Amino acid sequence: MRWLGQTRTAQQNVQQALAEDQKKLSAAVEQAKGKAADGAQKLKEDAAQVKAGAKSTWDEVQVKWEQHVTAVKNKIQEQQAAWDRSMAEDRAADAESYASAAIDFALSAIEEAEYATLDAVLARAEADEAAKTSG
Repeated sequence: MRWLGQTRTAQQNVQQALAEDQKKLSAAVEQAKGKAADGAQKLKEDAAQVKAGAKSTWDEVQVKWEQHVTAVKNKIQEQQAAWDRSMAEDRAADAESYASAAIDFALSAIEEAEYATLDAVLARAEADEAAKTSG
């Protein structure tokens, strides 16, 4: 409560000045004028410091916000990369399963082709045998 003490001091100075002669009153006025000018200057300096402090605080808020936005973007990119890796893994697994099934199908086709070829050879042999005996 600095202002309360200053108010009391000012009141006492005014009361004393009323009791003093003109010369002392003039000196008291000049002294009060100087104090007022000093107070105004101090007020300007304090306001400049508050303004600078507010700007500094605002700058800090902006920097922290930019850091937050960057962190969120990085997190999204990391999640996207993880999702992309997961999707790539799933696609690779599907492709491997398909390739395995295609190989199994091809092997089965080869076995079927072998059976068909051997059956054709047997059929030709039986036909040739039948032709010899009937003819």
